[in-house]
Amino acid sequence: MKALIRIIQVLLTIVWLGLLTLCLLLFRSTHSNGLTGLGDWRGYIVADNNMSPELSPGDLAVIHMGETPKAGDAVLCASSASSIPELTRIIGTSEGQLILKPDGVDESRLASMEEIEGVFSGYIPGFGEPFRFLSSITGAIVIFIAGLILIVLPGFLLRAPKALRPERQSTYTPRH
Repeated sequence: MKALIRIIQVLLTIVWLGLLTLCLLLFRSTHSNGLTGLGDWRGYIVADNNMSPELSPGDLAVIHMGETPKAGDAVLCASSASSIPELTRIIGTSEGQLILKPDGVDESRLASMEEIEGVFSGYIPGFGEPFRFLSSITGAIVIFIAGLILIVLPGFLLRAPKALRPERQSTYTPRH
């Protein structure tokens, strides 16, 4: 039983350290445009229905910042209405400008190539809020405390004084 608990402790420690490292890396890598990610990859939390039916509010879109977009690609573009970038699709070009139109909207607009921040690579349905939590300092603190409890508590219970441990009932009956 003790060996099994030790194995579980080691596995939990590995998962905990990996998750804690990911939280701290994501927290430290928030960029000027508000996106968080590692290397050339960023997470974008979908906030509207502009790209429905593929993407819904609360989904986590994965954006590749170093890729050159082409017609038909979904891209993250600086918004003309706000400081928050928006997901839209390149539907063509006109006089050196890109024609952008979100999938769930009827109107299109023109944008320069410099306004494109990255190309949509995929998404994780419903993972926007967990991603926001893991990217925050609060998330790192909660992961740290939860990990300590999950890892330290079983070890403490194994070393508990005999008075705190449940007494085992012996099934041995001596022969006379």
